[in-house]
Formats: sequence, structure tokens, C-alpha cells
Amino acid sequence: MSDYIGTIISTMNSPSPSEINFVVSKGIVHRGQFIEADYPEGTLIALVTNVIKTNKYFERADSVKEFEAHGSALFEQFPTSEWEYLVAECKPLGVFANGRVQRSTFPPSPGARVRIASAENLKKFFNFDESSGLMVGSVQFHDVDVKLNLTKLLKKHLAVLSISGSGKSYFTSVLFEELLDRKKEHGRIACIVLDPHGEYSSFAEPAKKPFTDYSNRTRMVKGRNIRIAVSKLSVGILAGIIPGLSPAQKRDLEEVFGELREKMRKGKGPFDFKDVREAIQKSDKIKKNTKSALLGWLYELNGMRLFGKISSPSLTDLVRPGTLTVVDLSDIINIRKKQIIVSHFAKKLFDERRKKEVPPFLLVLEEAHQFCPEQAAKETAISRSIIRTIAREGRKFGASLCLISQRPVQLDTTALSQCNTKIILRVTNPYDLKHLAESAEALDQKSMDMITSLQVGEALIIGEAVNYPLFFKVRSRKSMPSKHEVSLEKAALDFEEAQSKRDSETEQFL
Repeated sequence: MSDYIGTIISTMNSPSPSEINFVVSKGIVHRGQFIEADYPEGTLIALVTNVIKTNKYFERADSVKEFEAHGSALFEQFPTSEWEYLVAECKPLGVFANGRVQRSTFPPSPGARVRIASAENLKKFFNFDESSGLMVGSVQFHDVDVKLNLTKLLKKHLAVLSISGSGKSYFTSVLFEELLDRKKEHGRIACIVLDPHGEYSSFAEPAKKPFTDYSNRTRMVKGRNIRIAVSKLSVGILAGIIPGLSPAQKRDLEEVFGELREKMRKGKGPFDFKDVREAIQKSDKIKKNTKSALLGWLYELNGMRLFGKISSPSLTDLVRPGTLTVVDLSDIINIRKKQIIVSHFAKKLFDERRKKEVPPFLLVLEEAHQFCPEQAAKETAISRSIIRTIAREGRKFGASLCLISQRPVQLDTTALSQCNTKIILRVTNPYDLKHLAESAEALDQKSMDMITSLQVGEALIIGEAVNYPLFFKVRSRKSMPSKHEVSLEKAALDFEEAQSKRDSETEQFL
């Protein structure tokens, strides 16, 4: 057998339905590689979880000491290198039987030949979409592209999780490229990313070779230019924004809004918070203490410079198939203001999609733990409610969610549990690891151990998009890198060059 690499051996725990070991007879085997072997019901596919090099001569401490004492002379008499061999420990993943993949419930026989898993078997085993899948990387140690089916990856939501600097934004950029490059006949969706740090603003900038230019398919919205029409706000939304609004205050506010909307229908035009405050002051039905409290809250909201008579920009102009809309919130410091914007966009998108006024979309939420926190009072988690709603109900309407976070333990459990596919890059915090293990049934201890040692650009995908957990290498991006990917040395040089240029210009002017 030309592809034969080893033979299954008998140990205390192997072979069994949950573990097999084999001695490597030919070539090199790596941890994370996939192997296959003949099985009573078909072909067994297994993942190499560990590789152990052993030598019986060096198992005895007294022998090793004697060997070291006599130096190379003893080595010439006893060729110990010939006694060295490799043992690979593997976890059975499943079995090809009658054209279907099923769990392994019976061990292969000791002495069975082991092969490197073929590319075709891996594509079928992980259910890759070869015709129109999103090519996000490659299977490590195998010449196989990871092509994920759009529906399986996104319909039941996606979570991208890792520590800072491990490649979350890089992977997400690769995902955007695949969605923007997708052909019309394969089905295109709209992408909207709520970006607290301006990570994806480079997509809106014209690019020259060797980078691909996505500026004609990207729309940029700056946080400072966003306005929310007061006439579109319900008292329910205001109750989520204003902490401690009592039932009586809600009722009074509802009456004021009702009167202003009635005037608007009669042709007076839209209204803003200034009009609401004037209506409250003129009202004879509202008690003095209630007036004072409502006016104070409305004054604070008006000071955010976020609300006006007309919403801007128009959502229907931004959300189009095959386009990316970057809502850059990097110029906003106030976390409450950011949460209001996130809540507004998410609710508007979801409502418009339910009415089929906008195309199916993917809403990407960077720093998701800030906008959908696990342990936070309602008044400090304004956007959590609508994110939970999309997570629970979005798949019915073609409203997909992607949550990106470096602190999974701080991310709302309800929303995270609804993400049926998870992309996990390097995670080292034990609390985050424990949280991941509890939210993903497919993760075992060996996979958890491998997560902590992942390098930048290496990732684990589990859930709906693949049949079984898969470690893969994220492909190289085609778009321009984010401004945040500049090295510290380069940033320091750029600053000094700019400073020198300013000083020179000042000197010439003087």
C-alpha cells in the first residue's frame, strides 16, 4: 500500500471506539492530522491528538546513566537509534458506512493498516461545499480547502472567539471578502458590521495591487453622523434607554408622543426632543414631579446629539445584497451612546427583514461582550434585549448574527448558546475556556488543550458548519490590512516623520 503509514497496536486503552493508537512505520505524522483505517462497517476517520517518540533503551534510568558514562563507544556497540519509534494517539471521529457518516461504536482490529486521510474523504466527512462554499482557509497538514456552506455557517448564527491579537478581525475580514466576492447566482446577502474601533474601515478605502479593492462594494457610516428620528421611538424603546422609568411616567410619555404623532399625521411634520419637552411643559395632566424627572432625562438624551427629526442614514440605502456596510463607532467614547446606536440598527434591521423590506443579512457585532453582557443591569445593557431576540428568532427570517468577543465569559449566555457555529482561535483564560466547554458540547478536553497552544491564524471550527470539530489555518486576506495591524515600530516611525514634516512646514512659514 503506497499510502500506508502505520499499524494499529494494542494497548491498555486502544483500540476502542474512543481511542486508537498506531505505530508510525513510514513518513511523519503530526498532531492535528487526520488518518483513516479500514473498519468492519466502512472507513474510519480519526484525528491525531498526540505523537509520542519512544525508545526502550532509554526507558531505564540506570541504562541511560551507563550510556552517558561510556560516551560514543557504547553507542557503537548498541545502535540505540534503531530502537526508536513513534506512536500516534488518535481520537476516532466517525465512520463512512453506506455513503453516510456515523459514530464509531466498534473498535478496529490491532494490526489494521493506517493511512493519511484522502482529500476526497475529508471533503465529504466535513461536508465542505465545493461548488459555492466560502473558502476561509485550509486543513492543516492536508492539501484541502475549507469551503463552508453559507447557510450552515450563518443561518443559525456564528461566534468568533479568542484572546486579543489572535486573529479574530483577520478571520472576519476573510469572511467579508468571501461574501463580497460571492457570485449573484450563488445567492448574496448584505453585511453590516457595528465596529467600535474602526477595524474594518480599510474596506471602504481604494486599494492598489497586490490588494483587492472593495471600496465600490463598501459603505462607510461614521458614528458622529448617525441620527435617530424621535418620532420613530416607542415608549418601550425609551424605557430601555431611560433607567428607572415608572409605569406612570411611561403612561404620561405615551400620551405626549401620541399627541405629537397625531399632529404629524395632520401635516405638522416630524418632531424632536425639543418638541417633546415643550409638550410636557404645556401639559396640565402631568404632575409637577413627573414633569421635572422626564424633562431631566430628555435633556440628557438630547445632549448626546444622536436624536433628531429625521433618521440618517437611510437603512434601505445601506443594506444591499453583496455589499458591506461599516458602522464606524470609533469616534464615540460614551458606551451608552454606542449601545443605543447598536440597539437602533439591530432593531431596525430585524423589523425591516421581517417585512422583507431588506435582503437577508449578516449583522456582525465586534466587542459583543460590551453590547450583550452576561451580568449587567438592564439599564446598562440597552442593546442586549434585541440581540437576544435576533439570536433566538433571526434564523426564521434570514437575519443572521455574528458575535465577536475576546471575553466569552462576559458574553451573554443566551445569545452565545444560539450561535450554532463557533470559530475559536487562541484562548488561554481558564474562565473563558470553562465557559466555552459549557457552551459547546462537541469540545472535549484534548481539543481544549489544543486551543491554548494555537498560533496566530490557526482556528478551531465547531458546530453546524462542519460535521465534527476541525482545526484549520485561516487563508491570507486579499483586502488592505486594518490600520490597527501596523506594528508598534511602524507607528512610532510614522509619528516622528509626521512631526518632522510639521516642524519643517512651521519653520518655512515663519
